[in-house]
Amino acid sequence: MIMKMLRIFFLTTAALLCFTALCAQEQPKEKSPQEYAALEAERLEKELNLNTNQVFYVDSIFQVNFAGVMKEFDDMKKSGMQDGRSYQAVREKWTQKNLDALKLILTEQQYISYLKLIGKGKEYKKGKDGLYYKKETKSDKSEKK
Repeated sequence: MIMKMLRIFFLTTAALLCFTALCAQEQPKEKSPQEYAALEAERLEKELNLNTNQVFYVDSIFQVNFAGVMKEFDDMKKSGMQDGRSYQAVREKWTQKNLDALKLILTEQQYISYLKLIGKGKEYKKGKDGLYYKKETKSDKSEKK
C-alpha cells in the first residue's frame, strides 16, 4: 500500500515538474525583418533559380521593405488603429514596392513565376514549353480570325 502511494506521489511529482518546465519555456522570439528577408531570399533562390547577384539584391530589397512594413504596422498599432482595411492598404503598398524592385532584377519568366507564387499573375499560363505566356482573351481570339 505504501509502495503504491509512493509510486503515485512520484509519478504526480514528475508530471508536475514536466508541466512546469514546459510552461516555463520562453515563447519563440518573433523573427526580425532581416531574418524574414534571408528566409524569403533563400526560398526564392530555389523556387526561381536565382543567381548569386539576384539573391543578394532580393535579400537587400526584402530587408528594407520588410522593415518598412513592420515599422508602419507598429506605428499603426501604437496609434490605436484597428481598421483592417488600413493594414491591408499598407501591405498592398509594400507588396507593390517589392514587385517594382524585383521587376528590375528578375528575368521576365522569373518575375512571372514570382507573381504566381504570391497569388498574382493570373493573366499568365504556362505553355507546353514550360514558359509563361499571357492568356488569350476571347477578344484576342476573335481578332486573329
